Amino acid sequence: MAELWFYAESGQQHGPMSISELLPLLAGIADSQRVLVWREGLESWKPVAEVREIAEHLLRPQPLNPAPPPVDATREPAVLADDAAAFKDVQPEMTGISGWLALLAFGQVMGILRLVFNVGQYVQSITDEVWTYFPTVIWTEMLINAAMIGLAIWTTVLLFRHSHRFPAFFIVQMICAVLMPLVDLLCVASFFSAALNRPFGDFFIFEPRLIGQTIIGVISAAVWITYVLRSQRVAHTFTK
Repeated sequence: MAELWFYAESGQQHGPMSISELLPLLAGIADSQRVLVWREGLESWKPVAEVREIAEHLLRPQPLNPAPPPVDATREPAVLADDAAAFKDVQPEMTGISGWLALLAFGQVMGILRLVFNVGQYVQSITDEVWTYFPTVIWTEMLINAAMIGLAIWTTVLLFRHSHRFPAFFIVQMICAVLMPLVDLLCVASFFSAALNRPFGDFFIFEPRLIGQTIIGVISAAVWITYVLRSQRVAHTFTK
């Protein structure tokens, strides 16, 4: 992914932009050495002359003067002190799918693949006898999983489109991911209880594996929902 640059001139911040867009703008400034630039990875704003990847393209060696300058001549600083102080603690707006948001995007794609894989394993595990006597249970579980996959796919589409609707859909998806095993267990227990004329409690059983998955799901949902609601990168990226 191309690095995004920002520059500051006369108290105004501009960006983000690629370096190919930045260089012509700096070249059009009368004294580009006064300009401060920043990209992700730099500790703070720096003058153009101190940033190698820009200076080597923008600054050219000046022809030698036939006579040396006077001994008492003073050199004007490359960057105005007021400008440097004004932008010392200012960080540009973070945008784009990188950092923690890139990890979220990776998990989103892998989550879809995991859901599809789990459904495939579930279908292969169903015996002919179960298909014969409990088709309603099977189709109900299939519909629940299909709805979850569809929601995850649409949320991922909104993610890569930088849609402003992504945060809301992502929160709904995370909540559904936590509730889906419980809803599935409730439906299966209800069907088996009615079909076999046995108490509901005989089938509505929380296995240790389900309890563990639910706890992990709740923790994961809490972490990522908090990130989506509070992250400045998320706020600045999903604006379309």
